[in-house]
Amino acid sequence: MTALPLPDGWNAALVVLRGRLRINDDTVAGEAQMVVLDRTGHSVTLEASTDATVLLLAGEPIEEPVVGHGPFVMNTEQEIRQAVSDYNSGRLVPAAA
Repeated sequence: MTALPLPDGWNAALVVLRGRLRINDDTVAGEAQMVVLDRTGHSVTLEASTDATVLLLAGEPIEEPVVGHGPFVMNTEQEIRQAVSDYNSGRLVPAAA
């Protein structure tokens, strides 16, 4: 069994890339499954029943609305409509590298 630290209140999810494991003693996940974790607590415990590879995603919540449509992610439906319009008209250009 392995315990991984996570800051209390953060958004977190586990993606099982290979294998099968039990998460926090109650959820079982297998290959190609994603488990969204509760924001409370300071760690996540993992117990693999087979060799496993997992991806842990975690971050501080941004606490603002998120709207997605295709490759566009904005804060409002109006911003999404504007981004699609800009893209379709050629006004949306990639940022300089």
